[in-house]
Amino acid sequence: MKIARAVRTAALILALLVPGLAKAEQAGWVGGLFGLSIPNADQTTSRGAFGITGGAKLGSEWGIGGYYLTSHKDETGGKFGYDLYGIEFAYHFEGEAAGVYLGGRVGTSKITSGAITTSPTNYGAVAGFNHFLSDHVSLGGELNFFSVPESTSTATTVKGFTMLNFLASAKFWF
Repeated sequence: MKIARAVRTAALILALLVPGLAKAEQAGWVGGLFGLSIPNADQTTSRGAFGITGGAKLGSEWGIGGYYLTSHKDETGGKFGYDLYGIEFAYHFEGEAAGVYLGGRVGTSKITSGAITTSPTNYGAVAGFNHFLSDHVSLGGELNFFSVPESTSTATTVKGFTMLNFLASAKFWF
């Protein structure tokens, strides 16, 4: 709740402090993600996931940004969860396909499996769509795929796994 309030407050401050922003192409964004995550790790099931994203376009089509995605659930084999964070590079289409973006993500993870915690690299691909409700607000969705390689923590190894995420997004553009 505190994060959502902080994002709303920051969006309002930006909108008030930057007059004429709506006349220019929106180049930066910050927003939230929520939806369904489907990991293929042993003894796991689908679960809810949420996170944040932010970034900026470098010119009219290429963009760079960051992401944070989290999901934790008690499974039959014990608690299993992940926090993924890193950078993304994306191509934002224009013209007939305006709002569509495709990109890649790479970062680090915090994987919890039972009492074991490891921090392997994560990498993946993302495809999404932003439907603009106004010059500063978009709702959309994204499909992303992540791979997390095998990781060792002191004396135990956590097997590598992949996940498919179906997420809705709400973004503020500035």
